[in-house]
Amino acid sequence: MDIFQRHFYKLNNQLLSLVGLWPYQDKRSRLSRLYFLNIALVSFNMTQIFQLYTSKGDFNIIIEIVPTMATMINMAIKYYTYYIGMFNIRKLLDKMIIDWKMWNTKEEIEIIKRYAEEGRLYTLAYTSEYFIDQSKHFYFIFCHMALTILLAMTIVIATDTQFFVFTSHVCGVFSVVGFRFERLMKSDTTTNKYFNYPESFKYVACSIKGHSRAIEFANLIESSFSTPLLIQCGINVACLSVSLYRMTMLLDMSTETFKYGAFLAAQLFHIFCICYSGQRIIDHSSETFLKAYNGLWYEAPIEIRKLLLLVIKRGMKPSKLTGGKVFVFCLKGFSTVN
Repeated sequence: MDIFQRHFYKLNNQLLSLVGLWPYQDKRSRLSRLYFLNIALVSFNMTQIFQLYTSKGDFNIIIEIVPTMATMINMAIKYYTYYIGMFNIRKLLDKMIIDWKMWNTKEEIEIIKRYAEEGRLYTLAYTSEYFIDQSKHFYFIFCHMALTILLAMTIVIATDTQFFVFTSHVCGVFSVVGFRFERLMKSDTTTNKYFNYPESFKYVACSIKGHSRAIEFANLIESSFSTPLLIQCGINVACLSVSLYRMTMLLDMSTETFKYGAFLAAQLFHIFCICYSGQRIIDHSSETFLKAYNGLWYEAPIEIRKLLLLVIKRGMKPSKLTGGKVFVFCLKGFSTVN
């Protein structure tokens, strides 16, 4: 079953393939795209660097260049996070394939499908929103290198939306596991054979395995994206300060104020999306603990209860997405940015 050809993930597959970041892509095809993108981006950045060099320390010119250069730096970080970390990205995708094969009841498959559909909707919404926001910011430099800017925007969208697909998937696995724990020892569980010890043990063992896989998946997301996200958000916060400063200086110039206001909105939107994804991971991993506790685990045989107590204890410490281990991405964290 090639799940990445299904409508849930097909757009992400196509976007990453376009910029040479799809792990299952032919190596020669990836390298050709890498060379083309690097040549285009270097040529664009050289014009910005040359403009910075010839500014002779003019603060207004420097402030004008900073948002564009910062956006390109962020784009490069996103691109090379995927390219250098291709092995981890492939591991995440391989785990997704296994997770789709792991669950077999109608209810469990529907939960996985629902979260996959959510990931697709996030991809569509983010794609449209990002193109709208960034086109407002880039219109004043679009005449320089339209193709380069389009490629840069594609890279950002491809990498960001795949990240959202990963976070949606792990939330789906946590949800399936919570669903199974909640139904434990109830009359409608599996094949209505909860009195059968081997069946109950097998049911619990599969649930615990799924819980462990969800935690491993969340940890792999954390290890793969933690440092890059810290750097990107640091650059975004710096750009927010620059944009606010320029807006206060240019209040009497509606066009310039609108330009920096659009850029400000784009940076806030980007930080919000990351914080929202982190919040979902926290919420779903915490709900697994609550659902396991709310199940009829106390009616299970003592051997099964001992296994469930380990799950409940582990579930008390939710999985998190951090920026370099110093900042937890959540909605409370986003409010501090504002």
